[in-house]
Amino acid sequence: MSVPVQRPTVPRQRRAWLSTALVLFCLGACSAKPPSPPPPKPSAPVTLTIGFHNPPGEDPLHGVAQAASLASQEGLTTQNFDGRAVPRLAEGWSQSADGLTWVIRLRPSAVFHDGTTVDATAVKSSLERFLRSDKSRYSPGLEDISSIEASSTFVLTIHLKKRSTLLLDDLETPIKRIAADGSEIGTGPYVVSSTSANEVAMNAFPRYYRGAPKIDRLVWRLYPTVRTAWAGAMRGEVDFLYEVGSESREFLEAEASMRLYPFLRNYVYGVVFNARRPMFHDPEVRRALNYAVNRAAIVQEAFRGHATIASGPAWPLHWAYDNSVRGYTYDPARAAATLEKAQNAQHTRAPLKLRFVCLIPEGFQLWERMALMVQRDLSDIGVDMVLESVPFDDFNRRLAAGDFDVLLMEMISGFSVSRPFFFWRSSGLSNFSGYQNAILDSALDDITRAPDDEQYRSAFRRFQQATMDDPPAIFLAWGETTRAVSRRFDVVKAPGGDIRMTISDWRLALQPEGASN
Repeated sequence: MSVPVQRPTVPRQRRAWLSTALVLFCLGACSAKPPSPPPPKPSAPVTLTIGFHNPPGEDPLHGVAQAASLASQEGLTTQNFDGRAVPRLAEGWSQSADGLTWVIRLRPSAVFHDGTTVDATAVKSSLERFLRSDKSRYSPGLEDISSIEASSTFVLTIHLKKRSTLLLDDLETPIKRIAADGSEIGTGPYVVSSTSANEVAMNAFPRYYRGAPKIDRLVWRLYPTVRTAWAGAMRGEVDFLYEVGSESREFLEAEASMRLYPFLRNYVYGVVFNARRPMFHDPEVRRALNYAVNRAAIVQEAFRGHATIASGPAWPLHWAYDNSVRGYTYDPARAAATLEKAQNAQHTRAPLKLRFVCLIPEGFQLWERMALMVQRDLSDIGVDMVLESVPFDDFNRRLAAGDFDVLLMEMISGFSVSRPFFFWRSSGLSNFSGYQNAILDSALDDITRAPDDEQYRSAFRRFQQATMDDPPAIFLAWGETTRAVSRRFDVVKAPGGDIRMTISDWRLALQPEGASN
């Protein structure tokens, strides 16, 4: 038997109010703009063509292959612009109280490009293979590893001989499988599909653990100069200019079809002293030469303002960087007085005019502009720096042999502290200048063994101060790099500004900016 439902009684005044509200709601709902539908999936595969300029003197495919590998290979960690390691293939980690045991948790969803799981056994094999290779010498954060074990399917345990704050930094080394034919299999968002004399093509990896890339195909195309790559972009042949020089940047700023993304490179430019030359034995001489150089003018004239003054080799965006450590100011009078004092201390007769040769590689216009400006500044205090331009191969050969007075070059010096180890530690693998400083060595060692952030900061400050008190070079500037992308693509910005890090999240724009409705 059905039970009748009692309708609620509504007072007449309230019935009138409800009727009015209902009418207003309906009118509002009918006039409101409907929610935007999700962007439609492109009917044809989306290709992003990348214009890449290979520096002079390099193997035509070496540079582009290195850049492409960043989209196909990954490590357990990667580096943030502030020098902190962040998870990549690793999901997270923890360490023991004494810092000698690290437990690394892997992402269960990560797979190699052949579909096999990135488990602890595979990671262990990859790391151990890397540690046996010559390349491991350039990863000081891994040299203290005593053993690696696969504790469970997705848990890796690393045992150290000594505490190392650089371990996480250098676990960015790519994790790879070796195929039956000897080829390397990575884990990144893209897979190399073909390589030719002037092009590398890559396809999206649909099982990428961070989500399938929105762009189906990357094509890296080689151009002999930045200008020819820029011209290719103007003709619509290139969607993404990987690196834009300061000259081309000025043209592109007025180009409506491209959007620019500048960021600070982790390479420092400097005039490096050969510490083995008697004229540079006295730190006072090297300090005098540092006071003589107008870095602000170099940033404005050589870099057209697209750089930051360098006060040393310490990465200025590092979380432990101490801004209270003062760099060298431009002070020609102080430079001349300091140099005269140093020379008087060395000679009983009138000091000789300081003269030396600065080596620079041919074909690097920015480097030549900087060298000419340094030459001009040193001339103002009576120092004769002669420029010698040589082919790139000769430059590298003489650098390795220590056959130079000074040379102008760029050196990787961030984001991790493991980078300056190569150049400035007394036993550094790339310490081609013969620089020796026990205080700096001790500071770098203390950074490595620091048990907490406070002691790390203290050691980092001592590292900064050591390169001021006993300068191994005239550090000039940290230059910007600009990437330029067609407005046909929606680009996801990245911390620090390097959009290369987010390329798997880019997508074809629903409607390019500036297009008519």
